[in-house]
Amino acid sequence: MLERLAVAAAERPTRAHAATATVREVRCKVRITSTFGSPSGGGSEQSKTDTCDDAPLARDMPVLKRNRLHRGEKDKLRHLIEGPVAAMTADQLSVDLDTGLEIHPRYQPAINALRELVLQPGTRLDHLLSCLERALPAHSPPPVKVLAVEAVARQLGREWTEDASSFIDVTIASTRLQDLAQALSIQAAGRSSAQAQPFAAILMPRDEQHSLMSYLTGAFFQAFGWHHQVLSHDQVMHAQVADVVKRADAVCIGWSNIRLRPQVSQLIADIRLHRPAKNQPLIAGGIAALDSVDILVEMGIDCVCDTAYSAVKIADSFNNLEKMKFVPPSVRNLQNAKQKRIDWQSP
Repeated sequence: MLERLAVAAAERPTRAHAATATVREVRCKVRITSTFGSPSGGGSEQSKTDTCDDAPLARDMPVLKRNRLHRGEKDKLRHLIEGPVAAMTADQLSVDLDTGLEIHPRYQPAINALRELVLQPGTRLDHLLSCLERALPAHSPPPVKVLAVEAVARQLGREWTEDASSFIDVTIASTRLQDLAQALSIQAAGRSSAQAQPFAAILMPRDEQHSLMSYLTGAFFQAFGWHHQVLSHDQVMHAQVADVVKRADAVCIGWSNIRLRPQVSQLIADIRLHRPAKNQPLIAGGIAALDSVDILVEMGIDCVCDTAYSAVKIADSFNNLEKMKFVPPSVRNLQNAKQKRIDWQSP
C-alpha cells in the first residue's frame, strides 16, 4: 500500500507538467488561427514579445491576449474616434452652453452688459467687440462669443413680445447684433487653417426681412471651423444659388415669417434641383419653421432646429458620418478581385 502511494506521488508532477504543456499548445494554436476580422497579412504586426510562453497561466486569465491591434482594427478604431466618439465627447462638453447661456452665472454679466450696450445711442461696432472681450471670462473660445450674442437676441425677442422694448429699439439692436455676428465671422475666418474645410450655405426665402438668426448661424459655422455664405433668394441670380448649393456640405434655411410659405416652397424646390449626389443635410430653422415641421418634412427638409447651435451640431454629425464611410478591407479586396476578373475577361 505504501509502495503504491509513493508511485502515485512520483507521477503527479509529470502529469501536471503535461497538462500545462497541453494548455500552452492550445493557446498557441488559438493565437495563430484567430484573426478577429483583420485582413490577410495582418498577423505580421503581432508583437514579438507576445509569444505563446510569455506569461504563466493563472486562474481567470483570458485564453487569448494580444498587446497590439491588427491593421483593420486600427483603421476601424481611428474612424470611430474621429467620428461618433468625437461628436459625443463634444456634445457632453458643451451641454451646459447648449441649454441656455443666459442662465449660466459665469456669462450673465457679459450678456447683460452687451444687451445694455446695443440699446444705447451712438454705440459702434468696436464698442460691442470690446464689451465681449472685457465682460466674458478670460480666453473664451469663439463659439462662446456667438452664443452670448444669440442670448442677447433671444432676450430682446422676449422683451418685444412682452412690450418691454419698442419696435425702434429692437430694430436698431438687431442691426447692431447682425453687424457683430458678421465681425465675429470675419475674426474666426482669420484664425482658420488653410486646410480644406466644410462649407455651409445659409439661404433665406424671398421677402424674408428677419436675417439676424441667419447671420448668427453663419457665425456659429465659422467659429466651429466651417466656411459659410448667407444669401437671400431674391437678391442673387439663379446661377449663383445653384453654385452655392452644389458646393455646400450642408444647406440651412432661415424662415421666420409664416406668410412666406410659398417663397419657402420655391426655395426648397430650387435647392433640391441643384443638390449634389453626396449626403447633404437640408436644415431649417426660425419661428415659422418650428410651427411648420410637418410641412417642411413633406417638402424634403431633413432637420428642423430651434437654435443655430443645434444646426451646426447636426451638420457636423452629417459631415463626420460622411468621413467615416470607408470600405472594409475584406470588401475592398473582393472588389479588387472582381475588377481584375472583369479586366481579364475584357477584350
